[in-house]
Amino acid sequence: MAKGIFTAIGTLIIVVLILYLAYVVTKYIGRGVGIKTRSGCMRITDQIALGRDRAAAIVQIGTRFFLVGITASQISLLSEVDEEDLIPFEEPGDLGKAYPDFKDLMDKIGRGMKKNGH
Repeated sequence: MAKGIFTAIGTLIIVVLILYLAYVVTKYIGRGVGIKTRSGCMRITDQIALGRDRAAAIVQIGTRFFLVGITASQISLLSEVDEEDLIPFEEPGDLGKAYPDFKDLMDKIGRGMKKNGH
């Protein structure tokens, strides 16, 4: 009986040790393979999803801007864009105003149901 308990505890210690070593190794390997996410002369200034695994992005390289198409398998240059053509559609503070407030919408539906006698 005691032999079975020691075997179970030993197996548990080995499993925990293997999981810890796997964590350390993947963290170490992940650092070396990581993609550089910051650049001194290039950045994505705007991006929009066009579907699953598809997007369009404005990439700034120095003082020039490029429209690129991005898919899961490739990135394509679509055109160069002049800086004066880059006009924001809305102010960042107006993002929440594009959709009605949920409470207001439910109140409106409730009033409509009361009017119809439901």
